Amino acid sequence: MKVHGADEKIKTPLANEEIIFRKDIEVPIHMRVVRLTIIRAPKGYGKTMLLSKSLFETKDSTAWLTLDGMDNDPVRFWTYVITALGGIGKAFDTEKLLSFVKTSPPHFMIVDMLLNELTNMHGKTALILDDYHMITNPVIHKMMNRFIDYLPHHVKLFIASQNEVPLTVSKWRTKGWVYEIGIQQLQFQLHEIRELYSKHSSEMSHSIFFYQQVLRITEGWALGIQLIHLAGIEDDRQWESKDSSILSPVVANHLLYEVLSSLKPSMQDFLIRTSMLNELTPEKCNQVLGRSDSEDILKDIEKRGLFIHRLDNSHLTYRYHSLFSTALQNEMHQRFSKDSITEIYTKAAYVEYEQGNYALAIELAIKGKLFTVADHWIEENLVNIVLSKQIEMFMWWVKTLRKNSFEIHVETLTIYAFNLAMQFEMEKAGSIVRELDRRHEKDGWKNETALDDASLILEVVKVFMLCTQCGPTDKRVLYLQQKIHNHPFSTDSRWKHVSIIYNHFEPQLLRTSLGNRGKLCSIKQLSIYNDTLRSDKFLAHNLAGYSYGLQAEVLYEMNLLPESEQYIEKAMEYTYRHADAGLSVPMYILQAKIYLDDKQFIKAQAILNHAIESAVNPNWQCILITMKALGYIREGSLDRAEFELNRSSSLTYKQAEPRLEFWILVRARWHMEKGNIRRALYYIDQVAQEAKENFQLTTLIEAKVLRSICMWQTNKRKLAVETLHEALELAVKSGYKRLFMDEKALNSVLISYIKSRMNFERAEWETVPLVFAQSLRTDHITRPTTTHHSKPKLTPREEELIKALATGSTNKEIAEQLFLSEGTVRVYLSKVYKKLNVSSRTQAILQVKDWQ
Repeated sequence: MKVHGADEKIKTPLANEEIIFRKDIEVPIHMRVVRLTIIRAPKGYGKTMLLSKSLFETKDSTAWLTLDGMDNDPVRFWTYVITALGGIGKAFDTEKLLSFVKTSPPHFMIVDMLLNELTNMHGKTALILDDYHMITNPVIHKMMNRFIDYLPHHVKLFIASQNEVPLTVSKWRTKGWVYEIGIQQLQFQLHEIRELYSKHSSEMSHSIFFYQQVLRITEGWALGIQLIHLAGIEDDRQWESKDSSILSPVVANHLLYEVLSSLKPSMQDFLIRTSMLNELTPEKCNQVLGRSDSEDILKDIEKRGLFIHRLDNSHLTYRYHSLFSTALQNEMHQRFSKDSITEIYTKAAYVEYEQGNYALAIELAIKGKLFTVADHWIEENLVNIVLSKQIEMFMWWVKTLRKNSFEIHVETLTIYAFNLAMQFEMEKAGSIVRELDRRHEKDGWKNETALDDASLILEVVKVFMLCTQCGPTDKRVLYLQQKIHNHPFSTDSRWKHVSIIYNHFEPQLLRTSLGNRGKLCSIKQLSIYNDTLRSDKFLAHNLAGYSYGLQAEVLYEMNLLPESEQYIEKAMEYTYRHADAGLSVPMYILQAKIYLDDKQFIKAQAILNHAIESAVNPNWQCILITMKALGYIREGSLDRAEFELNRSSSLTYKQAEPRLEFWILVRARWHMEKGNIRRALYYIDQVAQEAKENFQLTTLIEAKVLRSICMWQTNKRKLAVETLHEALELAVKSGYKRLFMDEKALNSVLISYIKSRMNFERAEWETVPLVFAQSLRTDHITRPTTTHHSKPKLTPREEELIKALATGSTNKEIAEQLFLSEGTVRVYLSKVYKKLNVSSRTQAILQVKDWQ
């Protein structure tokens, strides 16, 4: 698989003969215990050349990646890392990994798949990440931490950076995994300065005093030494009058200009006008400058040693030293008018765009303040940008244009709003939506046929925001629904067949952005959500299927299992049409849970086996196998459960991490059943901390429930009850029940909690209605009816209502507890009274107490 623009980034810069070998600096290529070597120093200390020269001398396979600011998108970053490693010629399945990255899996899964591939390789391999200081995205740093934690011993990682590397280096230092090279090691010594000058000026010798002064002024800074040499400061007497530090940016720029002044005007012009290009080739330079002799000039620049690195030995591809490039661009702003600068950036940007490098072209256009051009190219490539999964790069472009008060194309802005909503930045998304509505009031853009897609996308964003926030009113949502149905995407719309992945390896839809991070909506609101998204005429057709799936999960969590199964069937109809494992796998898991509740263990395992056979991606298989383990735990077959847990962990590398909450909590349950409470608590606390940081409500409740059981089993009864109350506080607002009811071992804690509250009600317990806790306990236990009154056949909803009734709750309290209106409660009660053959509330309560 060809990765556009990768060729130049993954080529090792060549260290020419004039670069001296730093024999005094030890680069730990063969130290077995060292996993990571960090070379950290400011610009121009020779980090790149040190690595290039050192690794060139070894027989190990070397993968090189030079980073830049555009690599802050995690997908782009790891795509290039994989491509670099794929070029070493070993048994490394680049195609498989790149295809996997394109599916937009969770970030940690990308790292795990790469680690698996590296583990299967044989022979020593070195991976170099040059200019790592360009990476500022904390997500990538977190992924790198995981990568290094589990890096195979035969793979060595080398990082060159100007700044402190924001990784967990202190942890690795204690293990002896890190080797660090800093300014002190990189500073040239006196004998190295002499050697460098002798290589550059074989016919000229200098006094020892001269070399001492060069060392003193530059403090061993390689670039500074080179600058002094190129500036032609040869007279020893100059040192008596000049004693400024070359480390000053002002002096560094002055020396660069001195270098420029020694060149012919045509050479100066060439350097300045090509300074913004990331990579230079003769063809590209000829196009930008409108000339035909760029190859000769580039070779001349290389010969002169003018801060240019050749990236390939056979192909003439170069890159300027970043400091030199910056100084040249500063000089451009000094020499040329604004119109001339705009013209330079325009030519460079258009050359990149014509060669298909739309991302580089947009980047140049933005840097050159060609905002109109950048905006047009972004809008023109919107579908490619969305499909490429490099959303963070797109978001940065839009933010930059907005910071410069540029009015962005309407369709670009709607996609920006959509991605903000998908990232759960609802406040920012709402601000963009309001801005777009104001623009319509001003210029009527929604009435333009060319902007029909943008108008529909905006309505989709509004529906998405209203539904995920669980606060729509009937009129607003129905109005938006009607607009979407009346004005669908046209048959020739570029968005017609673009589907978006909403679930990246979550076993529950409630944990996704669509699921509001585990905050349940009322059934009434979800019904509106479902009706609104029923059409397949949305930005992503599979969104309607997700709405059914979410409603199925909510109904299950509220203990309405028959209703839940109905919506599972509706959701599965969409999975057959769209082949979306992100929807089908959670539905298979949900159906298995319903079978387990009914003790249909064989059926539960059968449906999971079918799902595993259908799932192509190993990450989905891992989740399904983990669910099989949970089924065996609930059946009491701990040996089988252990087998499935080990089987699931073998599918991906190092599964037992806080991010794999589902697997970890199932493993914790297994330890609880085996009596390994301390080990179980270790896993549970890991997940609880992660869930708290990521605001994952469902996971946090589940972890607290399991912790409560552990406390009870270790005779810490008071702490168990308090932990249970914390879980109930989180659950009662949304109506979660199954998280408690699925854990049969919790019943003892529930009984103790209810008895404590009935004997003495504490003020802090008032946050959880007693009826809610009692409904959980009575649902756990099937109680025989008494001979006083025969119990009629009631629906699950009527069962819930009379249990609430028996606690003495008012109609208003019952309505709040069951997410119904008071009118609906009155209708239900009248039906229940008829079935019980009673005429009053008191008679109904007495009869229910008889059954209990």
